[in-house]
Amino acid sequence: MDSQPNISRFAACLQVFRLTLRRQFFSRQTIVIAVLLLLALAISVVWAVPKPWNPEPRTGEQLAEQILSPLFMGFLLPLISLGYASSTISGERTGQTLVYLLSTSIPRPQIYLSQFAAVLLLTMGITLGCLSMMCVTVGMDGLAVLRAFAPVVTLATVCYVALFLLFSAWLRRATFLALAYALMVETLTANIPGVVKRITVSFYANSWLYDDSSLGLNPNIPAYDPVSGGTAIGVLIMASLGFLALGMWFFSRKEYE
Repeated sequence: MDSQPNISRFAACLQVFRLTLRRQFFSRQTIVIAVLLLLALAISVVWAVPKPWNPEPRTGEQLAEQILSPLFMGFLLPLISLGYASSTISGERTGQTLVYLLSTSIPRPQIYLSQFAAVLLLTMGITLGCLSMMCVTVGMDGLAVLRAFAPVVTLATVCYVALFLLFSAWLRRATFLALAYALMVETLTANIPGVVKRITVSFYANSWLYDDSSLGLNPNIPAYDPVSGGTAIGVLIMASLGFLALGMWFFSRKEYE
Protein backbone atom coordinates (compact mmCIF):
# COMPACT_ATOMS: atom_id res chain seq x y z
CA MET A 1 0.00 0.00 0.00
CA ASP A 2 2.87 2.36 0.78
CA SER A 3 5.01 1.49 -2.23
CA GLN A 4 3.31 3.92 -4.61
CA PRO A 5 3.80 7.03 -2.40
CA ASN A 6 7.41 6.02 -1.81
CA ILE A 7 8.01 5.65 -5.55
CA SER A 8 6.37 9.03 -6.21
CA ARG A 9 8.48 10.68 -3.53
CA PHE A 10 11.64 9.13 -4.94
CA ALA A 11 10.73 10.40 -8.41
CA ALA A 12 10.12 13.87 -6.98
CA CYS A 13 13.50 13.83 -5.22
CA LEU A 14 15.14 12.67 -8.42
CA GLN A 15 13.55 15.60 -10.23
CA VAL A 16 14.93 18.02 -7.61
CA PHE A 17 18.33 16.38 -8.09
CA ARG A 18 18.17 16.86 -11.86
CA LEU A 19 16.97 20.46 -11.66
CA THR A 20 19.66 21.38 -9.15
CA LEU A 21 22.38 19.69 -11.19
CA ARG A 22 21.30 21.44 -14.38
CA ARG A 23 20.83 24.84 -12.74
CA GLN A 24 24.23 24.76 -11.08
CA PHE A 25 26.07 23.52 -14.16
CA PHE A 26 24.53 26.13 -16.48
CA SER A 27 25.41 29.07 -14.26
CA ARG A 28 27.92 31.87 -13.96
CA GLN A 29 29.84 29.84 -11.41
CA THR A 30 30.75 27.32 -14.09
CA ILE A 31 32.25 30.04 -16.28
CA VAL A 32 34.36 31.41 -13.42
CA ILE A 33 35.46 27.94 -12.34
CA ALA A 34 36.31 26.98 -15.94
CA VAL A 35 38.56 30.04 -16.24
CA LEU A 36 40.31 29.18 -12.97
CA LEU A 37 40.81 25.59 -14.04
CA LEU A 38 42.23 26.59 -17.41
CA LEU A 39 44.68 28.93 -15.68
CA ALA A 40 45.69 26.20 -13.24
CA LEU A 41 46.17 23.72 -16.08
CA ALA A 42 48.22 26.26 -18.03
CA ILE A 43 50.42 26.87 -14.99
CA SER A 44 50.91 23.12 -14.60
CA VAL A 45 51.87 22.67 -18.27
CA VAL A 46 54.33 25.58 -18.21
CA TRP A 47 55.80 24.28 -14.95
CA ALA A 48 56.20 20.74 -16.34
CA VAL A 49 57.99 21.80 -19.57
CA PRO A 50 61.78 21.29 -19.19
CA LYS A 51 63.71 24.57 -19.09
CA PRO A 52 67.16 25.27 -20.62
CA TRP A 53 68.54 25.88 -17.12
CA ASN A 54 66.78 22.79 -15.75
CA PRO A 55 66.42 20.13 -18.48
CA GLU A 56 65.55 17.33 -16.06
CA PRO A 57 61.91 16.16 -16.31
CA ARG A 58 59.64 16.99 -13.41
CA THR A 59 58.82 14.23 -10.95
CA GLY A 60 55.58 13.31 -9.23
CA GLU A 61 56.95 14.42 -5.84
CA GLN A 62 57.77 17.85 -7.26
CA LEU A 63 54.27 18.08 -8.73
CA ALA A 64 52.71 17.26 -5.37
CA GLU A 65 54.91 19.69 -3.44
CA GLN A 66 55.07 22.66 -5.81
CA ILE A 67 51.72 22.57 -7.66
CA LEU A 68 49.06 20.31 -6.19
CA SER A 69 49.53 21.05 -2.51
CA PRO A 70 49.63 24.88 -2.67
CA LEU A 71 47.60 25.58 -5.81
CA PHE A 72 45.01 22.82 -6.02
CA MET A 73 44.48 21.84 -2.38
CA GLY A 74 45.04 25.28 -0.90
CA PHE A 75 43.17 27.40 -3.44
CA LEU A 76 41.16 25.64 -6.14
CA LEU A 77 39.45 22.91 -4.13
CA PRO A 78 37.66 25.20 -1.62
CA LEU A 79 36.80 27.72 -4.34
CA ILE A 80 35.22 25.12 -6.61
CA SER A 81 33.24 23.69 -3.71
CA LEU A 82 31.96 27.05 -2.49
CA GLY A 83 31.16 28.19 -6.02
CA TYR A 84 28.43 25.57 -6.35
CA ALA A 85 27.43 24.66 -2.79
CA SER A 86 27.09 28.17 -1.36
CA SER A 87 24.81 29.31 -4.18
CA THR A 88 22.45 26.33 -4.19
CA ILE A 89 19.78 27.32 -1.66
CA SER A 90 20.69 31.00 -1.44
CA GLY A 91 20.36 31.17 -5.24
CA GLU A 92 16.88 29.69 -4.99
CA ARG A 93 15.99 32.36 -2.45
CA THR A 94 17.40 35.17 -4.59
CA GLY A 95 15.55 33.86 -7.64
CA GLN A 96 12.36 33.50 -5.57
CA THR A 97 11.94 29.86 -6.58
CA LEU A 98 12.59 28.31 -3.18
CA VAL A 99 9.07 29.01 -1.93
CA TYR A 100 7.63 26.93 -4.77
CA LEU A 101 10.01 24.08 -4.01
CA LEU A 102 9.07 24.13 -0.33
CA SER A 103 5.36 24.11 -1.16
CA THR A 104 5.62 20.63 -2.67
CA SER A 105 4.85 17.47 -0.73
CA ILE A 106 8.54 16.51 -0.51
CA PRO A 107 9.83 16.65 3.09
CA ARG A 108 12.45 19.33 3.57
CA PRO A 109 15.25 16.94 4.64
CA GLN A 110 14.79 15.00 1.40
CA ILE A 111 14.92 18.22 -0.63
CA TYR A 112 18.15 19.12 1.13
CA LEU A 113 19.67 15.69 0.54
CA SER A 114 18.69 15.78 -3.14
CA GLN A 115 20.37 19.14 -3.60
CA PHE A 116 23.41 18.00 -1.64
CA ALA A 117 23.77 14.92 -3.86
CA ALA A 118 23.49 17.01 -7.05
CA VAL A 119 26.05 19.59 -5.95
CA LEU A 120 28.40 16.90 -4.65
CA LEU A 121 28.26 14.96 -7.93
CA LEU A 122 29.00 18.09 -9.96
CA THR A 123 31.76 19.32 -7.67
CA MET A 124 33.35 15.90 -7.39
CA GLY A 125 33.44 15.46 -11.14
CA ILE A 126 35.11 18.83 -11.66
CA THR A 127 37.66 18.54 -8.86
CA LEU A 128 38.74 14.99 -9.72
CA GLY A 129 38.79 15.84 -13.41
CA CYS A 130 40.99 18.87 -12.80
CA LEU A 131 43.27 16.84 -10.53
CA SER A 132 43.63 14.16 -13.20
CA MET A 133 44.54 16.67 -15.92
CA MET A 134 47.13 18.38 -13.71
CA CYS A 135 48.71 15.02 -12.83
CA VAL A 136 48.95 13.98 -16.47
CA THR A 137 51.34 16.88 -17.16
CA VAL A 138 54.27 14.94 -15.65
CA GLY A 139 53.50 11.64 -17.36
CA MET A 140 53.54 8.28 -15.61
CA ASP A 141 54.82 9.76 -12.34
CA GLY A 142 51.62 11.74 -12.15
CA LEU A 143 49.48 8.60 -12.02
CA ALA A 144 51.00 7.59 -8.68
CA VAL A 145 50.37 11.08 -7.36
CA LEU A 146 46.79 10.92 -8.62
CA ARG A 147 46.19 7.66 -6.75
CA ALA A 148 47.49 9.26 -3.55
CA PHE A 149 45.61 12.54 -3.90
CA ALA A 150 42.26 11.20 -5.17
CA PRO A 151 40.96 9.80 -1.83
CA VAL A 152 42.01 12.97 -0.01
CA VAL A 153 40.36 15.22 -2.59
CA THR A 154 37.20 13.09 -2.55
CA LEU A 155 36.69 13.26 1.21
CA ALA A 156 37.74 16.92 1.45
CA THR A 157 35.25 17.77 -1.30
CA VAL A 158 32.44 16.05 0.62
CA CYS A 159 33.34 18.05 3.73
CA TYR A 160 33.57 21.37 1.87
CA VAL A 161 30.27 20.83 0.06
CA ALA A 162 28.50 19.91 3.30
CA LEU A 163 29.91 23.02 5.02
CA PHE A 164 29.15 25.49 2.23
CA LEU A 165 25.67 24.07 1.66
CA LEU A 166 25.06 24.70 5.36
CA PHE A 167 26.07 28.33 4.78
CA SER A 168 23.63 28.43 1.86
CA ALA A 169 20.76 27.19 4.02
CA TRP A 170 21.65 29.73 6.70
CA LEU A 171 22.17 33.01 4.79
CA ARG A 172 20.74 34.62 1.69
CA ARG A 173 24.17 35.91 0.63
CA ALA A 174 26.02 32.76 1.62
CA THR A 175 28.64 33.09 -1.13
CA PHE A 176 30.22 36.10 0.58
CA LEU A 177 30.54 34.25 3.89
CA ALA A 178 31.88 31.15 2.15
CA LEU A 179 34.42 33.21 0.20
CA ALA A 180 35.56 34.97 3.36
CA TYR A 181 35.91 31.62 5.10
CA ALA A 182 37.86 30.10 2.22
CA LEU A 183 40.27 33.03 1.91
CA MET A 184 40.66 34.11 5.52
CA VAL A 185 40.30 30.84 7.43
CA GLU A 186 41.23 28.04 5.05
CA THR A 187 44.07 29.91 3.33
CA LEU A 188 45.53 32.11 6.08
CA THR A 189 44.71 30.30 9.31
CA ALA A 190 45.75 26.92 7.93
CA ASN A 191 49.27 28.25 7.26
CA ILE A 192 50.16 29.72 10.64
CA PRO A 193 51.72 27.93 13.62
CA GLY A 194 49.50 26.96 16.53
CA VAL A 195 46.40 24.90 17.14
CA VAL A 196 43.86 27.32 15.65
CA LYS A 197 44.42 25.82 12.19
CA ARG A 198 42.77 22.62 13.41
CA ILE A 199 39.38 24.22 12.78
CA THR A 200 40.04 24.09 9.03
CA VAL A 201 39.26 21.33 6.57
CA SER A 202 42.55 21.87 4.77
CA PHE A 203 44.57 21.06 7.90
CA TYR A 204 43.19 17.52 8.05
CA ALA A 205 43.43 17.04 4.29
CA ASN A 206 47.08 18.13 4.38
CA SER A 207 47.77 15.95 7.43
CA TRP A 208 46.47 12.96 5.48
CA LEU A 209 48.82 13.82 2.61
CA TYR A 210 51.80 14.32 4.94
CA ASP A 211 51.15 10.89 6.43
CA ASP A 212 51.55 9.28 2.98
CA SER A 213 55.26 8.45 2.75
CA SER A 214 55.07 7.85 -1.02
CA LEU A 215 54.53 11.57 -1.67
CA GLY A 216 57.38 12.88 0.44
CA LEU A 217 55.42 15.96 1.46
CA ASN A 218 56.38 17.93 4.56
CA PRO A 219 54.88 21.05 6.16
CA ASN A 220 56.35 24.32 4.95
CA ILE A 221 55.85 26.16 8.24
CA PRO A 222 57.37 25.48 11.66
CA ALA A 223 55.35 23.81 14.41
CA TYR A 224 52.69 22.63 11.97
CA ASP A 225 52.21 19.44 14.03
CA PRO A 226 49.98 17.43 11.65
CA VAL A 227 47.78 14.64 12.95
CA SER A 228 47.99 11.06 11.75
CA GLY A 229 46.27 9.97 8.56
CA GLY A 230 43.72 7.85 10.43
CA THR A 231 42.81 10.75 12.72
CA ALA A 232 42.48 13.09 9.73
CA ILE A 233 40.14 10.67 7.95
CA GLY A 234 38.00 10.26 11.06
CA VAL A 235 37.70 14.01 11.62
CA LEU A 236 36.79 14.69 7.98
CA ILE A 237 34.10 11.99 8.02
CA MET A 238 32.62 13.20 11.31
CA ALA A 239 32.75 16.84 10.20
CA SER A 240 31.02 15.99 6.91
CA LEU A 241 28.22 14.12 8.68
CA GLY A 242 27.90 16.88 11.26
CA PHE A 243 27.69 19.66 8.67
CA LEU A 244 25.16 17.67 6.65
CA ALA A 245 22.97 16.92 9.68
CA LEU A 246 23.13 20.53 10.88
CA GLY A 247 22.27 21.80 7.41
CA MET A 248 19.27 19.47 7.16
CA TRP A 249 18.06 20.58 10.60
CA PHE A 250 18.52 24.26 9.77
CA PHE A 251 16.80 23.90 6.39
CA SER A 252 13.87 22.09 8.02
CA ARG A 253 13.42 24.71 10.75
CA LYS A 254 14.10 28.00 9.02
CA GLU A 255 11.28 30.15 7.66
CA TYR A 256 12.25 31.30 4.19
CA GLU A 257 10.70 34.30 2.50
